[in-house]
Amino acid sequence: MAVLPETSFVHTLHHGERTKEQAGLFIKELKCGSDGHAPFFTSDGWFYSDVLGENYCTYVHPPYKGRGRRPRPVRVLDSGLRYAQVCKKRDDKGKIVEITTRIVLGDEVQILDLLGDAGRSRTINTSFVESRNGKMRKDDARLIRKTLCHSKKAVFHDAHADLLAQVTNYARTNDALKVLVNPAAALFEQKYLHRTPAMAEGLIDKILTIKELLFRRPKPIGIP
Repeated sequence: MAVLPETSFVHTLHHGERTKEQAGLFIKELKCGSDGHAPFFTSDGWFYSDVLGENYCTYVHPPYKGRGRRPRPVRVLDSGLRYAQVCKKRDDKGKIVEITTRIVLGDEVQILDLLGDAGRSRTINTSFVESRNGKMRKDDARLIRKTLCHSKKAVFHDAHADLLAQVTNYARTNDALKVLVNPAAALFEQKYLHRTPAMAEGLIDKILTIKELLFRRPKPIGIP
């Protein structure tokens, strides 16, 4: 799952195992659903650095000197590609005992300046996507381990997760996104404008009901 930290919008949801091949497909889906520019990525200690370099790069042909074989194209990473990891160390019982961060791709000074100008996420962390994962497991009984609610077929499991992600984006408000519109509001008067992640992204201008969500085709974020 890819979550935008400023709005908690679920940008991309991919179904698959935690393998390098599936990670590559996930990054391809994320890139196709955006403007193609490399954002600042953060994740846990996984192998995203390889697949990010394969998707956000260009191949440059070195000049031919006139003798021998022509040189092979050289892969050049996009200048805007930045990636940091959150590494968690656990004990024998699985309890987290230490959390460290490291910058894998990009310049440290530029990343710190980028975090300093951010609105909600000012440190290298994965709290937003972990929070969204926790709420998905709470709301979707199909994701709970050792339960009778598990899906018998993968197609139903994936479809329910996709629907829940869109309900979270378009039909559920987030208290962290509310806007103060009337500071002097009296009792029973509206003081805050409650927004969904899609409203914070500017995709819609009101909270959708489940019926309205099912009868429309929301425009993917980043696509004009």
